[in-house]
Amino acid sequence: MWYDVAIIGAGSAGLFAALELTRSALKVVVLEGGLDPKTRTSITTGVGGAGTFSDGKLNLSSKIGGNPHAIGCTSTELEGLIERVDAEFTRCGAPAQYSGENVEDLATLKQSASQAGIEFIAGRQRHIGTVTIREVIDTLYHDLLDRGIEFRLDTKVGAIIAEEEGFCLDTAHGAVHARHVIAAPGRVGAYWLREQARSLGVGPAFGPLDIGVRVEFPAELYESIEKIMYDAKLRVRTSTHDDMVRTFCTNPRGFIVREDHEDFVLVNGHAENVRKSDNTNFALLVHIELTDPVEDTTQYGRAVAQLATTIGGGKPILQRLKDLQQGRRSTWDRVRRLPIHPTLDAVTPGDISMALPQRIVLNLLEAIERLDRVIPGLAADSTLIYAPEIKFYDTRYMVKDGMETDLPGFYVAGDASGHSRGIVFSAVTGIYAAQHIVAKNSR
Repeated sequence: MWYDVAIIGAGSAGLFAALELTRSALKVVVLEGGLDPKTRTSITTGVGGAGTFSDGKLNLSSKIGGNPHAIGCTSTELEGLIERVDAEFTRCGAPAQYSGENVEDLATLKQSASQAGIEFIAGRQRHIGTVTIREVIDTLYHDLLDRGIEFRLDTKVGAIIAEEEGFCLDTAHGAVHARHVIAAPGRVGAYWLREQARSLGVGPAFGPLDIGVRVEFPAELYESIEKIMYDAKLRVRTSTHDDMVRTFCTNPRGFIVREDHEDFVLVNGHAENVRKSDNTNFALLVHIELTDPVEDTTQYGRAVAQLATTIGGGKPILQRLKDLQQGRRSTWDRVRRLPIHPTLDAVTPGDISMALPQRIVLNLLEAIERLDRVIPGLAADSTLIYAPEIKFYDTRYMVKDGMETDLPGFYVAGDASGHSRGIVFSAVTGIYAAQHIVAKNSR
């Protein structure tokens, strides 16, 4: 069957691209390998993408989540698109509360961070919550169905083949033909997209990669910062290697969760609307760029993840900060002595330094010591470290206006494009691609 537009992936990029296309008369299909928001169980696959099983943090700032200039979008255009994304989430049931709006408090936190040699990136945020974000995504999904968008769920695309009049998408349920394709499979599909794009002659360049851990500590330590900005963005340049380490996805009174991938497991975190823990967690990530002779950051990241999974016996690794500092593995006996209790118990106490490269471990330890000056108590012996957490932003496509590649009609969007990080900026790239397609078809 022929369509005007086929969207691969129903994450925020795919959903907002579809929403934008409802303003046109174009025939649209969304192909998603997972299930709908109410029945899906996979953290990474299904309608809403990884965002459906996140705690729904919306970063509503042009300074967070991507580089507008890399996609040919002005800052003014980006701010307008961000407002549109926020308005749609509001329409679909997101709570009205924001954080990061008090200018005086933000300035005080920035000063405190600067005195410790830490960069603080302020930005307006909205926290939807793990339970509510699923309801919001479900509302958006059904709204798109009502507007005539066709979804084919539990439908993985095997190959993308260029044809004379468009593209053929091979699936187990039959071929789908479309004049335009928006490929937005998310981080979980980034490796697959890389191989397909290469076969189409528009393969990406290797971009940076973030490798690190999830840090868990008593919630009281973060309360003063939480009141200023729910998910404060803090960046550290390490003393030894001058590498950049950043905090990401802070979850006050949240939970550590496990991400299952095909060949390895990772950790992540979320915060729920009603159920609360006694702990707060955030990702602590080291920025990695590779050059000659090794440039394939995807393979490097996968190799690190696979090694960590092997050492953890198929589970994430858990270690006390004290043990990591002193070069010994943790045991359940040592973990149980702590005043803090881990929120994820499907782990293997062990030695993270056996899994992550020494340079990364040293960067993480130096960053924790520095962050302790802004979050006093973070560097306590009892702080828990889970590994690995890896963000595969490492394939980056050259795009023209509207996220179109050098192959006419073939667009990339979302985190798999290498141009977005997170729900909001991912949605922006989807809208941007859809707008370009609508404009081309109205000429």
